[in-house]
Amino acid sequence: MKYLLKNLGILFIIAAVVILGVYAINSYTDNIYLIISMLLLIGGLFVHIILNRKVEE
Repeated sequence: MKYLLKNLGILFIIAAVVILGVYAINSYTDNIYLIISMLLLIGGLFVHIILNRKVEE
């Protein structure tokens, strides 16, 4: 469980990159995918920093 918590931020960032890739390939006209990926990137960065300070192996 600790291993999953330590890598939760990285998983958020990877999910954001996948969403950005889908957005670039399909060339959608709405910006909701960009907003979701931005929130996942920022949230993933903060989650990674905070959880790596708190969770020790």
